[in-house]
Amino acid sequence: MPGPVTNNRVTTPQTTSTTSTTATTNTTPATPTTPANPAQPGWAPRTNTGGRVARNDPDGMVNKVQIPKNAPIHAKGPATFEGAKISAAALSGSFGGVSAENFGSTTVKLPGGKEIVVRDMQYDLGGGKVGMRLVPVKDDDAGASKAMDELLRKEMKLGPNDPIFSLVAYVHPEKHTGTIKEMGDTMLKTEMGNTHLGAYVGGGKTTNSPETYHGKTWEVKGYPANVQIISMAGTPQATLNKNLLAADSVLNAGVKFPPDYKNDPFRTVDVNTTLMFYRDWLKGESYLKDDPSWHTYCAEHKTIVTNIGLNVPHNEAAFKEIFGADEGSKLWGTFKEKFKAANGREFTAADETSFEPLWKKEGLKPEQIRPPTKAQYDAYQAARFDGSPKSGRYSGYEPLPVGRSLAWKPESTADLVKNFAETYAPFKEVGGVVSCASILAFKPVVQDRMGMGDEEFMKLAKPLLQEIMAAEAIARAPTDPAKLPEWTQKTTGMLYVGLGGKPEDFAPGGTVNPQLMGLAKELMGKVPNGLAQLPRVATMDAGKRNDYANGWMRKNIQDELEAARGAMVSDPKKTEFYSPPAITNRVANGIVDSNRFVNIKVVATAVDASEVQ
Repeated sequence: MPGPVTNNRVTTPQTTSTTSTTATTNTTPATPTTPANPAQPGWAPRTNTGGRVARNDPDGMVNKVQIPKNAPIHAKGPATFEGAKISAAALSGSFGGVSAENFGSTTVKLPGGKEIVVRDMQYDLGGGKVGMRLVPVKDDDAGASKAMDELLRKEMKLGPNDPIFSLVAYVHPEKHTGTIKEMGDTMLKTEMGNTHLGAYVGGGKTTNSPETYHGKTWEVKGYPANVQIISMAGTPQATLNKNLLAADSVLNAGVKFPPDYKNDPFRTVDVNTTLMFYRDWLKGESYLKDDPSWHTYCAEHKTIVTNIGLNVPHNEAAFKEIFGADEGSKLWGTFKEKFKAANGREFTAADETSFEPLWKKEGLKPEQIRPPTKAQYDAYQAARFDGSPKSGRYSGYEPLPVGRSLAWKPESTADLVKNFAETYAPFKEVGGVVSCASILAFKPVVQDRMGMGDEEFMKLAKPLLQEIMAAEAIARAPTDPAKLPEWTQKTTGMLYVGLGGKPEDFAPGGTVNPQLMGLAKELMGKVPNGLAQLPRVATMDAGKRNDYANGWMRKNIQDELEAARGAMVSDPKKTEFYSPPAITNRVANGIVDSNRFVNIKVVATAVDASEVQ
């Protein structure tokens, strides 16, 4: 992502850049027993056509999923590397001394000397293997991308003349070892090591925002790119690729990059606004170019491309159905003009696409997805911030819910915090104290982004943290009642240190910070609820107890998470939603739920030919 760039490698994280200020590395929690594999969660399996089996939730966008037990990110055992091998010189140089066997993973240093390995840049290779398939490429050399193109055609079951379209997520394997605090501060792990999302369209060519970024080629030297296929249930891949290319070509021509991408408002969070953006982009409406808040950073740009590609077949009848008969007809002519300008050739009948769009698969009607006018959009946003819709004072245009009929649901600030903790400080592996401390480390960032004070933040965070510590009791409290007071006192002390207190505060002559100790005791407030579960786990081994506690916690935190997600920013100029470069990686790992009809599969990692053996 543009920002300080050295040797074509980004050194500043994008949308979810954070600065952690609360110490989390000097806690001394008891080392948890290595957990066994969890019971199969309520995760809907993918279908062979690329979508998901329908779930009970009406729109498939609730984002309440538990990471599946086979998610690549927390896979155990040695990684598998297929294809090329990274050279020893590149491992020790560009990639920061990472070992060959740990390439694409992150070692998290926990308090007390414990370490966990997170496969944050690796992916499912099939057959139970997790790792990377390394494919060498060269810049400005179409022939050097032949192996990548052949692999994509094989994976997508394309003919020799079918178009290629895939997303490419650029990763930072050189950021591979650190503490929780470093993960959230200097190591780009708020983005899972992903800092740019573009598209690969075959023949060694990429498209990006800004339009000329990477010279429209790979530029993967020291900065590999995971290549990802988007598929939709019931839609031939060649047809979907053709449609995505059509949308990408006109949206990429003249794309405007925001001046402050780390705090850029992400506006296309519902299907109506996304269609408004596409309509007005084709029409050349000035606000999209003149108002920086409508400019699109890399992942925001490709999110819009993806959602247009899934929802708008490129034929005149579809345009009329979606945008209205009169406007759709005019817009179809405008699209063909824009296509010719972007591609240097006419849009022909052979370029047209016809398929069941995502909004129809979701059971929506044309009038439900109709894009608003800009004035209607502005009126609704103003009403939303003065509370009129909730009070019943507003009766104007309203869009569909956030995420409905989109490839994935945008992340809130609460999701960013949850996803970081779920990735690098998961309860099952680090325990409640470290998990709570990692969440509270984000307090200053959340307050700044949301425009909320201490009281508002803790009102949202405290119930969540209390449930985590109640789960800690289920997992590790002694079943002998006589030993519970000692365990409670010790765990409260560990939590105090995790919140930023010092161990020496408990030594003779030391002074305990009453505010931190008061907070630690408050966070232990729901421990009795956890202790009530001890009869159920008394005969379980440590691994099964941990699994039970983890499942119990996940069930009990849903209301708290929904409340945190629903908290609005205090100022319309602040960033409320995100679609960061890590979004597709999170979808692939089950951290963020994609639409039930949409699948994202990582198939390869593009590496520079000069960095392989």
